[in-house]
Amino acid sequence: MVLLFDSGAFRLSSKYIQKKGNVWYFRRRVAVGCDGLHRDAKGKPQTVLFFSLKTGDQMEAAKRSNEHARRQDALWANHLNSGPAEGIDPKAALGRLDAAGLRPGDGLRYPDNPLIDRFIEMLTGGAYDHHEQRPVPTSQNALTLDLLMGRPIPRTLGDAKDKHIALGKGPRNKTAQQQFDRAWAVLMGITGDAILTDVRREHANLFVEKLRERGITSETITKYIYQIKPVFDTAIREFELGIPNPFESLTVAGRGTEKPHERLPYTLSELQAIWQRCRAMDDERRWAIAMLSDTGARQAEVVGLRKEDVILTGDVPHILIRPNINRRLKNAQSERKVPLVGEALWAAQRAMTTEGDHLFPVFQPRRPGGTFNPNSASAAMNKWLKDNGLAKVGQGLHSFRHTLVDRLRDAGVPKDMRDQIGGWKSQGVSEGYGQGFSLRKLLEFIDKINK
Repeated sequence: MVLLFDSGAFRLSSKYIQKKGNVWYFRRRVAVGCDGLHRDAKGKPQTVLFFSLKTGDQMEAAKRSNEHARRQDALWANHLNSGPAEGIDPKAALGRLDAAGLRPGDGLRYPDNPLIDRFIEMLTGGAYDHHEQRPVPTSQNALTLDLLMGRPIPRTLGDAKDKHIALGKGPRNKTAQQQFDRAWAVLMGITGDAILTDVRREHANLFVEKLRERGITSETITKYIYQIKPVFDTAIREFELGIPNPFESLTVAGRGTEKPHERLPYTLSELQAIWQRCRAMDDERRWAIAMLSDTGARQAEVVGLRKEDVILTGDVPHILIRPNINRRLKNAQSERKVPLVGEALWAAQRAMTTEGDHLFPVFQPRRPGGTFNPNSASAAMNKWLKDNGLAKVGQGLHSFRHTLVDRLRDAGVPKDMRDQIGGWKSQGVSEGYGQGFSLRKLLEFIDKINK
């Protein structure tokens, strides 16, 4: 084991490499039961693989070692697990070529090489007389022969996933990563690391069926589909496959007909009870709840605020809802300025007295380098509301957003102004022009909800 990187809590090591002189070498013991797959130049089975990686650079050696190891793992797994329904694995085929000291295309480059002739004979079942039926190689051996003769290496689902992530298109936060991992695990259970061109519409429909069998709602199934579909979009484009996306326009039975989880708004008396308890406790979590109640902002938008996003000077105290190091925003319309009135103004003034750059330090990760997670903040605040009898079934933090819409509507605030305050996408072309309402005009209308 060679140490590549060691800093703080992170340590990165590489197996199977060792240095002789100025050159790095690969050394690895062959898995039990796979000895016959690897032979030296004299045809003797190898129990230990040892060869030059042809580089003096440690990181490059680690990279090449990883490529060899992955091919060997695929080859050995395919060999040990193969049965009547043997699948085909491009990495196993490449590993088989590696084991024989060959590379893709060598069959064309060296047509008269006896080693290649023996290798082909081995894969095709050995020599046979002209009166005998020609042996038919297994699907895996046929792929190995294709690669030997220069056929392009087939791309697999694993390749698609790696390319998608390498291009920066993977999940952007912990929640999305968990959803992606669950969706990907379901797909792998259906197809394994299949060649992309072998994945059909029937596999995509089976993906939906498997999720349905688990009792997952149509809405969530659709979210899972949208975790997988972009991976295929990336692969089809980047690998120039020229095939349709099997996850495009999938039908999810029951979509749109299921009754969504009902979110109930708060009545004025319920809001007043919440405000009274928040002022009585007077701490960071209660300040966040109070700010949510009188801004209608999304929970992540508020708990992720930094003090530089809070403007208390000037004629119109307000918050700047914009992307920062804590969190992104849902969409372009979400970036906005929201005047502070009533309980939201009180909460902002109190929160600005805390230490540090974050408006609500209590929601920041306790461990250095930890990831900000607004969902944990949401769970804690929702629990407090319910435990204290301040929220009924169907009510929670997001209900403040529904409630503000009702309060603004009842106060006669126009829809386009309501959309700007809440960061909702407006309909129609004309709303895309101009800079929107001024802060003073927004304050004039939002102040009506407390009168």
